[in-house]
Amino acid sequence: MTHREQTFEALVRDNRDSIYRICRAYVYDRLWADDLYQEILLQLWGSMDSYRGAAKLSTWVYRVAVNTAITYNTRQKKHAHQQLPDISGLPDDHAPGEDEQLQALYHAINQLEPQDRLVISLVLEGLSYKEIAEITGATVTNTGARISRIKTRIMNLTNPESNTR
Repeated sequence: MTHREQTFEALVRDNRDSIYRICRAYVYDRLWADDLYQEILLQLWGSMDSYRGAAKLSTWVYRVAVNTAITYNTRQKKHAHQQLPDISGLPDDHAPGEDEQLQALYHAINQLEPQDRLVISLVLEGLSYKEIAEITGATVTNTGARISRIKTRIMNLTNPESNTR
């Protein structure tokens, strides 16, 4: 195994869960998320030599993953000729081990605007407001306000009864 292959293997091992959560934030369907995951890995492999160390490696991985997810979604929308019916309520619509709350969270996140999906995905990864601001190009103050609005939106989407204020 070459040094490049070993480096890539370590990068994937250290970031696989984060990358997959980004996939699920951008693509609700599990099979498309798997396809997007592979696309992100291809992009990471192809752009490994361009990483210069200006940002943390994990920040660079997030940027590549998010940019790939946005491109993937755009490409999928161009090729979508007919939308399939929503079958989320049918049995076996989720991966083994995913409980209903997690499924509801994925569904709510998928309804957000792409930039908000990115931000909440980074929050779920445990990144600081400063790190999120770095990735998104926003100020720390703006990031905090945005996160608060996103959390409220997700609560409203996952608990429709709470909208009766």
